[in-house]
Amino acid sequence: MGLNRMMMKNGAVKVEDGSKKWSYAELNNTTIAFTIPPGVKRIKVAATVDEANVDLDYDYNDASIKNKANNKTWGEGVSEVADHEIITHQDIDSIVGVTPNKTYTLLFNCWLTGGVTFSWGKAINAMTPTVEDY
Repeated sequence: MGLNRMMMKNGAVKVEDGSKKWSYAELNNTTIAFTIPPGVKRIKVAATVDEANVDLDYDYNDASIKNKANNKTWGEGVSEVADHEIITHQDIDSIVGVTPNKTYTLLFNCWLTGGVTFSWGKAINAMTPTVEDY
């Protein structure tokens, strides 16, 4: 894990694939500073939201990741049960347009997930962002 290494060749930054994963236990209303690696223009944000409890008449789980500086949402997910049936379920799956080398201060409310993974690389840089936070 950890940040990827960048190599210089002919003055250009070569972007290598990388990722950072946090466990759900680290993400209960937690602020984390994350620095975007050089050359990275997009971050893929992914998390599986825990299913709401179908044994209950009503249950609701939600998760979110927000930039504390501008309140921009990097990812949001939900699982909702009514009358013992799941009526809504959406995991976090977004592509965030970012600024290379910038440090973002993010608020994670993702305790009811399987953890959160940020991924980056050349293929992800080519994707269209679903969230822009430059």
